[in-house]
Amino acid sequence: MNLIRITEGKTSLLIPEVERLTKRNIVFFNPQMELSRDITVAIAKTIEPKNFCDALAGSGARGIRIAHEVGCKTTVNDVNPVAFELIQKNESLNKVNIRATNLDANLLLSRERFDFIDIDPFGPPVRFIDSALRSIENRGILAVTATDTSALCGTYPEACRRKYDSIPLRTDYYNELGLRILIAHLARSALKYDIAITPLFSHCTRHYLRTYLQIKKSRRDANRIMGNINYIQHCFTCLSREFSGLEELKSTCECGADLRSAGPLWTAGFADPEFCERLRKQLIEENFRTMHESIRLVELIKKEQKVEIPYYNI
Repeated sequence: MNLIRITEGKTSLLIPEVERLTKRNIVFFNPQMELSRDITVAIAKTIEPKNFCDALAGSGARGIRIAHEVGCKTTVNDVNPVAFELIQKNESLNKVNIRATNLDANLLLSRERFDFIDIDPFGPPVRFIDSALRSIENRGILAVTATDTSALCGTYPEACRRKYDSIPLRTDYYNELGLRILIAHLARSALKYDIAITPLFSHCTRHYLRTYLQIKKSRRDANRIMGNINYIQHCFTCLSREFSGLEELKSTCECGADLRSAGPLWTAGFADPEFCERLRKQLIEENFRTMHESIRLVELIKKEQKVEIPYYNI
């Protein structure tokens, strides 16, 4: 495996030299995720976690950056032994002290407790969510990436129903619906453990969906957030759309056309405006290579929380 040296943020990284990204790559590293990693570093600096877990680390880029640029206790894990060796090389390159592990992510999470867990798989995150929820500390942060956007956004609705127990809908705002389906799946998974989730920041970028959730272990709050898991009804004739509870679903629009439904999905805000402002200031301070793109994204997400219905182009 040929390695090349790059720099992200303030961190040097050895990464595999590959012609294109596939599941068959010996060790996975996606340069298009630099924006995502920059935002994770900025969020970690904003929140200041005691310990961070990069559960599906690949080359270790995200976890190594957290250790080097944030300075908190960091566990960097990958089940692939070749990836594990590369993680150790990146640890030595940056002279950081991490805990590198070579375990199945579910096994690691069953043994340990963390207050910031990052789940960033190649594909759907669903098989790691229960373990992560059991591992997360109260008031901790769970960051989840989903790259199976074709399922979540409605191209393959059967896959979405199998994996997320939700019906998607291919509308002009399909990315937002996919994000809301992902958050609702995480929220419903958390409810089993009397956990309430609060989305601090979520976004749809390029080929992936990503959300950062704050965890609160409380039956009362878990009961409360059940009201944020509903459905959306969309008319493809007049383009009207509205969120509805299960008992409020209708078959016909006011214009007389049939209504289509999607869900269950998250119908509350998918970011916290106050947290977005803190994140924006941190990104300015960091001055990453992606600074202008990341700040535009954060400002857009903050503004979108004022709109009570999904995307509408007037």
